[in-house]
Amino acid sequence: MHQSDRVISALIVDDDPGIQDMVSLAIELNWPKSTVYTAADGLTGLDLARAHTPDVVILDLGLPDIDGLEVCEKLRAESSIPIVMLTARDREIDIVKGLNAGADDYVTKPFSHLQFLARLQAVLRRTQGAAPDSSYTDSRLTVDFDRRSVSVDGETARLTPTEFSLLEYLLRNANRVVTHEELLRAGWGEEYTDATGYIKTHIRTLREKLKDDPTSETGIVNERGVGYRYVSEVE
Repeated sequence: MHQSDRVISALIVDDDPGIQDMVSLAIELNWPKSTVYTAADGLTGLDLARAHTPDVVILDLGLPDIDGLEVCEKLRAESSIPIVMLTARDREIDIVKGLNAGADDYVTKPFSHLQFLARLQAVLRRTQGAAPDSSYTDSRLTVDFDRRSVSVDGETARLTPTEFSLLEYLLRNANRVVTHEELLRAGWGEEYTDATGYIKTHIRTLREKLKDDPTSETGIVNERGVGYRYVSEVE
């Protein structure tokens, strides 16, 4: 990992001083001119997020005052700030709950400096700049890539930056198989191309938000052992 010239501001919400120090150091080493805010509880974290509008929030799910999932939901309801959750809960159901609450990515404790930094860099890459000015529409789904807006059956779907990136890649390659490796490379970078189990969790939450019918032959279709295909209704 090398230093970046980009200047970012980050908010760390975690009651463990050791985690705060490690995460702060990782950020400051990679982005030397950045600003790091810290909070040891959820309510303080919410106040700091509202006051400073950081570029990214690193959020522990096990907070002393209110559950990190509740903090995540409140942050996501108020903004599109990328959220990386830190969790000691390594069960898939807990990770899915966090992603459904609005987290953009997750790191399971204990984690290394390099592992955390790779996740954070991937999240920040995905949220840089606007997508090309184009759109996608079928009988159920409308996506404006420039505005980064999605509606399903006329109702707005709130996607995290990660989910939007995955959907955009699938739609731009509609009706062809996109391998796990392609999706991982597009969304997270080369370091994730062998983490096929990782992509499945994100696709599951995306399907839920798009109200995909698992029995339908359209929408996001699982190509077993290979990847996914977005099957449009008009080919």
